[in-house]
Amino acid sequence: MNPRARQKSLLDFLQDHPIATVQQIVEHLGCSPATVRRDIQELDQLGKLKKIRNGAEKILSPSTSEAPGFQGFYPNISDFNNYEENDRIAKCAVELCEDKDNIFIGEGQTTFLMGKYLLGKNIHVYSNYLPLLTYLISEDFPHLVVLGGQYIKSQNLLMSPENQVGYQGRYLFVTGDGLTDAGLTKSALLAFMQEKKMLEYADKVIALVDSDKVGVFGGISMFSLDELDVVVTGKDADPEMIDLLRRKNVAVYLV
Repeated sequence: MNPRARQKSLLDFLQDHPIATVQQIVEHLGCSPATVRRDIQELDQLGKLKKIRNGAEKILSPSTSEAPGFQGFYPNISDFNNYEENDRIAKCAVELCEDKDNIFIGEGQTTFLMGKYLLGKNIHVYSNYLPLLTYLISEDFPHLVVLGGQYIKSQNLLMSPENQVGYQGRYLFVTGDGLTDAGLTKSALLAFMQEKKMLEYADKVIALVDSDKVGVFGGISMFSLDELDVVVTGKDADPEMIDLLRRKNVAVYLV
């Protein structure tokens, strides 16, 4: 197998195995560990994968190799506590939408993953979360409204002091650092403030929560249980908290 075909096969392998060890790639390609390491090094420099200790991981975002300002801008698979669960949550979130829906999307690793499932959909997205926005723009997604304002580099947000007059959407998708009987909590204050503004223009709130954050308090109380309409989380979420949500008439999707 020539180098170009071998590297293409390696990248194809990462599509199905987002994090792979050198040994796994060796077994897939049928070549030496030294060759695999050279390929990983070269593809990492080209921005086509991310080199990690003793292996490689799939790149979730457009290449940042020639744009230093974007280094660390997009989440990497290794940033997730449970990438597979977050990916299922993101997929379920998009499946809840209908053709021609207007939706608001807040910041978060899981909301970023919604991007790839939105491609090809006739859904209008309103957001100020720059990693998601730039990903959708790079993929030529046509139904996008950027909620403008001052760029807050530390949180990758556009923050506007004004209300977004005239906007209306079916859903507001938000993430959180905890979900308890006190509601959805979040530690990022600026993101919290902007998402509360978005709430004024959305009919329903959908919380995308990691299963290990259900039953955990995670910062500022963002939305009470009475303000939540839907929670999408993993199958390992605290069953007592899931029962409480259902008693509060919150629809729950376990994925």
